[in-house]
Amino acid sequence: MESVNTVFICSGHVKEPASKIDHKGAKSFSGKWEYEFNDDIVQYFEDESFRKNDIQYYVLKAAGNIGLKERVEYANTIVPDLYLEIHHDSAQESDIKKAMNEGENSILWNEIQGFSLHYSEQNCCPERSKAFAQMVADELLKHGFTPNLYHANIENMQCVDRKRGIYNRIPPMGLYVLYNVKNPAVVIECGTIINPHEEKFLTNNDTRKKIAEAIHRSVMQYFGNN
Repeated sequence: MESVNTVFICSGHVKEPASKIDHKGAKSFSGKWEYEFNDDIVQYFEDESFRKNDIQYYVLKAAGNIGLKERVEYANTIVPDLYLEIHHDSAQESDIKKAMNEGENSILWNEIQGFSLHYSEQNCCPERSKAFAQMVADELLKHGFTPNLYHANIENMQCVDRKRGIYNRIPPMGLYVLYNVKNPAVVIECGTIINPHEEKFLTNNDTRKKIAEAIHRSVMQYFGNN
């Protein structure tokens, strides 16, 4: 019997927070919660068309209200071959206020935009995590998506690949899931929903499908190489 490659893919954040460390995520320019954008991507992986080529997706949407630590514990009981968490991005409150005061034509929106991929050197498999992040970035770049360098330029995060928008997340700017799951792990920020132009782009069904398909192609490529 052929082996099955397993992927745990979940929405970042929850619909109804049950603890102080869990929340609904960022708010978009129009006021929509981030978890809704995350679920719109994750739901694609429930479709049978994404379950071919000996790949099994464990799908967890924000509506399930599984908190941050519980998500990690759940994933670690499954021990998937790859852990993916879907997010959508925002920016520093001061920059958001300034851009909003200047309106939709503010030049700040040119800085506050794009996708990014996050892994951690403190993960159990940092090289595999980084390799997968590179694959996703390359797929998104092929379809005209823009990498987010705001975190590097403004927030001084460690960007290890500016062309691809890939960040190494270690304390004090670490991400809990990346160094607590027991498998290669990547957080995917699909785009920046606080940007009014990008929010419109990210609410388009064709855009969402392209993102999901880019992730799926990367998954197939990853297991072909590992």
